[in-house]
Amino acid sequence: MTNIKQLRPTATQWQKMPTHLGALCIGVLLSTSAIADEVLRFSHSYTENDARHEWAQFIADNVSEKTDGQVTINIFPNQEISRAQAQHSALRQGRIDLTIYPLPWLAGMIPLAEIGALPGLVTAPTDGLVWRDRAIWPMLTEAVESTGAILAGSGWAMATIGSTGEAVILPKDVDGLRMRGLGAASEQMLNSNGATITSLPASELYQALQTGVLTGVLTQFASFEGYNLEEVIEHLQVGPGYIGGMHTILLSTDMEQQIGSEHFDLVMEAIQESEVWFAEKMIEDSQRIAEEFESAGVQVHELSDEEVAAWVSNARDTAWPYFIERVPEGKAALEAVETPL
Repeated sequence: MTNIKQLRPTATQWQKMPTHLGALCIGVLLSTSAIADEVLRFSHSYTENDARHEWAQFIADNVSEKTDGQVTINIFPNQEISRAQAQHSALRQGRIDLTIYPLPWLAGMIPLAEIGALPGLVTAPTDGLVWRDRAIWPMLTEAVESTGAILAGSGWAMATIGSTGEAVILPKDVDGLRMRGLGAASEQMLNSNGATITSLPASELYQALQTGVLTGVLTQFASFEGYNLEEVIEHLQVGPGYIGGMHTILLSTDMEQQIGSEHFDLVMEAIQESEVWFAEKMIEDSQRIAEEFESAGVQVHELSDEEVAAWVSNARDTAWPYFIERVPEGKAALEAVETPL
């Protein structure tokens, strides 16, 4: 029969036991972390019925498929965990991992970012798809990196003009209107054609148009829909465009270290693949919104190719010189848009 005392650890064995247990726990933790799923936080400032939220979901689903579920992206819409323009800071501080962020919001840190809302540059969302293969892409990548973020992808949402009173068909038609534009360069164009500029947040557009503080607005189709502006405008330009807003997908700089190079490459691949989907979605949405506004009683005016050309020409005479003067590398950037890599 075994002596009970023989089962008790000796003093030496008691001293060694924490070390053995510690090593065992560390081994378990390491093996667990090696197979644990990685969870990324994707923040944006749009509602769940907005196409930009669908874009985020498209990316999340694609990443999950490519990584066999080993990388999960949780989406936080509608400024749920970060205010709109504060998302860049949240990214740098590690509170979020990805964000949809309009490029012009970075203009305070990198003036080059104003190219993301420069009129006369893109006439359709698909125009922006070639930027990855043009000299402008490494310029933007380097500029965004200097702010403490990674430029992983982009997409263009087209903008247009809605007005009360008279229709705006040509640049001269904004003369005398009180307007809010899509960034500084577009407001320079509007002002050069006789409009008075009033700066206010997109969330205040409805009330401003309703009360007469504004009589016209240049903004994205999604904002016309999202803020129910069909209730307060009488006219809307539709058809071929002359100005868009560049939305970027920004990543935290430590993501690759967090999820590993293989998974990071798959995330980047998934984002790039989403760009065609987003461009096609923006075209569909612009057409749908135009039809819905017309059904709501708004007079819809489809611009002809000649009228679009007039806007593009006017933008290059008014907004482009402003951009070149304001942005040190502005002229080089415009040339880079047309220069293949």
